[in-house]
Amino acid sequence: MDETRSGGQSPLSTRQAIDLAIRLAVIALLAFWCYWIARPFLMPIVWGVVLAVALYPLYIRLENVLGGRRKLAAGLMVVACLALIVVPVVALSDSVLDGARAVSSKIEHEDEGELKLPPAPESVAKWPLVGPKVYETWNLAATSLESVLRPFRPQLLAFGRWLVGLAKQTAFAVILTAVAVVIAAIVLVRRESAIKAALDVGTRIGGEHGAEIVQLAGKAIGTVAKGVVGVAAIQATLAAVGLVAAGVPGAGLWALLVMVLAVAQLPPILVLGPVILYLVASDASTTAIVLFTLWSVLVTASDAVLKPLLMGRNSEIPVLVILIGAIGGLILHGLIGLFVGAVVFSTGYRLFGTWMAGTASADSR
Repeated sequence: MDETRSGGQSPLSTRQAIDLAIRLAVIALLAFWCYWIARPFLMPIVWGVVLAVALYPLYIRLENVLGGRRKLAAGLMVVACLALIVVPVVALSDSVLDGARAVSSKIEHEDEGELKLPPAPESVAKWPLVGPKVYETWNLAATSLESVLRPFRPQLLAFGRWLVGLAKQTAFAVILTAVAVVIAAIVLVRRESAIKAALDVGTRIGGEHGAEIVQLAGKAIGTVAKGVVGVAAIQATLAAVGLVAAGVPGAGLWALLVMVLAVAQLPPILVLGPVILYLVASDASTTAIVLFTLWSVLVTASDAVLKPLLMGRNSEIPVLVILIGAIGGLILHGLIGLFVGAVVFSTGYRLFGTWMAGTASADSR
């Protein structure tokens, strides 16, 4: 009996340990199984919650205008959002795919002489300061572009395939966003239950600070969704208007690339600048070139005006964090992950920073 107390375990404690291990294994298996069953729905649900938080102020205004009729306000919001999403995409869908396929085809058939750059117009040499250098470099590329690009052929082929894949993901992203809009409407109609469930989960996880964590996460989601995704959508729409008006082939593709760069916090001029050179090379009218150049500058500069309005002037989320979230989401989840990744990663960064600040203040006491 003494040996059992000092060196060994009693049969009762052994059975309890085995029972506990079996219970934990069953719970873990059940949780893992449930995760894989719900996995296809996680992205639209997360995207729907993000849209619900971002659209909440507009929904409340619409609900007040309609005399508190929630379902009617939600229905009108869904119709309006789908119209704003589906109509432009349908109008530019052929342009997106055709533009991506044209670029990819030219790259793949580079050795057959299909990848050509027209000679620089004489007017380029008259540009102030940089004109002569640009004119010389342009003509050099026009005469031997294939030999210049041949060492980068594998990278160019990979870029062309990625471009086609990105264009094909547009349809899936639109369907996923349409489903997310419906989920957002349901969440907004039943917002009391949704908020209570979020607060309960937050309290269960974070204890007495759980409610504060949930509120902080909501603010971070709203800030990034409006200040990053919203600004990117506006800039892409403005770019599409200018591209279509200028008659640029594949306008939908370039507008899509503008949105990708805008979410990644890169200036749209990186896409619109080469388009300006294309207009010059294609002998477009001087009026069209000047107007499109001014419009491109306006689209790029609109970031400085839109972000303070939608995101706030004192945002605590660094650009690098948004960039990592956007690119990581794009690699992991495709086109829709570009938006969700930026929001989720920025929210996680904000919560982690708050937790670290709370830990530091607690240690200093």
